[in-house]
Amino acid sequence: MKILSTLILSTALVGCVSGRPELTVEQLRRVDEMKVFKIGTTPEREFKVISAVEAADCSGLGGSRLYGDEGNAIDILKMKAAAIGGDAVVDVSCGSAPFVNNCWAAKKCDGKAVSWK
Repeated sequence: MKILSTLILSTALVGCVSGRPELTVEQLRRVDEMKVFKIGTTPEREFKVISAVEAADCSGLGGSRLYGDEGNAIDILKMKAAAIGGDAVVDVSCGSAPFVNNCWAAKKCDGKAVSWK
């Protein structure tokens, strides 16, 4: 029974991605200036990786929660990077992810928050 409970809990957690973080005024300014580099695009500056970040959006038209928007997911990705001191997000990839955050087909993006050297 204990194994079954652990399996159910693990499965439930896999389908969740945390939402927008609370940001300070300085962090919000940083988000506005932050650049996003998709996989295959190299930043013009040297950087140090801070941490992997992920974000999902399920803002479907009229609050339907049927699908998400990639632009919103990238905005959340930038907010998460700013919250941990990032200057940019590199190696960004996005795609549809079924049943994330109680959404039929969320847009989910992954990347790495970096600071400039």
